[in-house]
Amino acid sequence: MRLAVGRGRPWLASVVVSLVLGAASGCADGAPGPGAPSPGDAASAQSVGSAPWPDGLTAYVDQSRLERQGREVFVRLVDSTDHELTVLRAEVGSERFATTTWTGEKTFLNEADLPFALPLARCGTGSDATVSLTYRVDGGPPVESTTTAEDRYGAVGLFLDRDCAAQRLADAADLEVGEPRVVGRGRGSVLELDVTLRPTGAARPVTVFRGFEDTVLFRQAEGSASVGSGVRVRLATGPPEQVRLRLVPSRCDPHALAEDKVGTLVGVRVGGPGLPAAASFYLPLPDATRAALRGFFATHCGL
Repeated sequence: MRLAVGRGRPWLASVVVSLVLGAASGCADGAPGPGAPSPGDAASAQSVGSAPWPDGLTAYVDQSRLERQGREVFVRLVDSTDHELTVLRAEVGSERFATTTWTGEKTFLNEADLPFALPLARCGTGSDATVSLTYRVDGGPPVESTTTAEDRYGAVGLFLDRDCAAQRLADAADLEVGEPRVVGRGRGSVLELDVTLRPTGAARPVTVFRGFEDTVLFRQAEGSASVGSGVRVRLATGPPEQVRLRLVPSRCDPHALAEDKVGTLVGVRVGGPGLPAAASFYLPLPDATRAALRGFFATHCGL
């Protein structure tokens, strides 16, 4: 079975998701049960005043390393005062992604995270976001304040650039991932995966495939179409191009395999006008292929 990624881009469209707040986590945060009006709705029905952003409260945007296979990011609120804050609603957006909304009721001292699913991002520069917060201070009336949430570690910026790179390649070519196969035995074995790029002829400006990236768990073996190999495939017109990914474990450490969460996220480097120098996105692999990668790690290393 082969994983086809075509111009319809089901893999890309699937990432255009709305705000994800599970019912279980909502109940844990004190959110109402099904059928009941949410506190955010109740607050919006009241008169919500406007207020300056509170002194001592800082907002950041970030993504957990454990969530990099999905689209969940979060606004982190850090309060250096002794006030109790109750958040009822947050609107988060920027020039690079559409505004999305968090609603619920989260009361905290010092620190709280507001998770949301990042909408499909646009190409561009900058990764900070604008956050409009509806909240109460020490049980007072609801007020609304707006600030800039800093992407202090750059994780959201990398996410936005991955969306940009994925969109550009999807415009330029249909991408098809073949079945994994293992060549050789033991420490001499290599996992190979063929990837076919079928130019659409519709991309403007021209997009270039610039190779696969290493991961924390795997490195490129000799003969792989890696970034370091200098491969360049212009995706403009012409027949399909096939590139080969060849991987071996970067180290045979059972702890690395047990603790790793991002080792099967293989970057695809994409070049072209308007793209960051190291723009890449994750090669779309089904769960079965990710399982094969982990199984190969174990057999290669004799674990």
